Amino acid sequence: MFRTRYSFLIANRTTGATSRFTVGLGPACVLFLALFVLPVTLLVYAERIQSLAVTRLELQNARLELENVDYRAAANEVASHLSGLDDEMLELTGRVNMDPSMLRSMSKLPDSLRLDVPRTVSEVEGQLDAFGRLRLLFDSFTARLARVRRAVAYREALASATPIIWPSDGWISATYGYRTDPFTGKRNFHPAVDISTQKGQPVYATATGRIISAQRNGAYGNLVEIDHGFGLTTRYGHLSKFGASVGDTIQRGDVIGYVGATGRATGYHVHYEVWSNGRTINPKQLLLERPATAAN
Repeated sequence: MFRTRYSFLIANRTTGATSRFTVGLGPACVLFLALFVLPVTLLVYAERIQSLAVTRLELQNARLELENVDYRAAANEVASHLSGLDDEMLELTGRVNMDPSMLRSMSKLPDSLRLDVPRTVSEVEGQLDAFGRLRLLFDSFTARLARVRRAVAYREALASATPIIWPSDGWISATYGYRTDPFTGKRNFHPAVDISTQKGQPVYATATGRIISAQRNGAYGNLVEIDHGFGLTTRYGHLSKFGASVGDTIQRGDVIGYVGATGRATGYHVHYEVWSNGRTINPKQLLLERPATAAN
């Protein structure tokens, strides 16, 4: 069956010249698998990997949330106990003042009847040194807890602002770094990764942030730019249309546009850049997983 061969004729209507080429059934099946089955398999695999990455991130955020709750509960409990001690000491300080004659009379009682208790406010204050040290310890603990709370909050915010998912389902058709320009044939620097896929596929925000630009931008075509804070921005080029507007606050995974080939593009893909404090960085070093890679 696979030895069957087919011949095709191509005729030029102007000159009348014809060309013939023959192909076997086996090579035709291999070509079909390469053109159709393999890309579909890669898309399914990439979607599975992205789903696992998002699940892992959600579990990490849940753990951080529980840590923060524990810190707050511990601080509130200690503060409540210390406040109760403050009230009790104030009440005891007020009750320690007694009539001097009464104190003199009490001092004459047998030792077995007298308790070793303070007789003046100054003595109370002396015996409260331990409580003062506890207060200093608590103040130190509170300051440390505040620093930990700020550090946890900072880490949570930075985690939300870090671009860690792929902006679209597809495969890498051009990598970050030096390459041969497909238009000029010259060697130049490509500050992005290009992710090829079908026209109209959704393009996702790769981290939480605010859209600061959504407009036509020269060779980039339709371009969306997102400010994530911490000096991080991402850019998504060659979109067919926009899915969000300037000023919108978006979450990781929100749709911000759709794949196209606007601007200086050789096919349908997303031109994806990551900037940190004014300089581009390789997006792949931040991503949780890698999609399939095709030849440039």
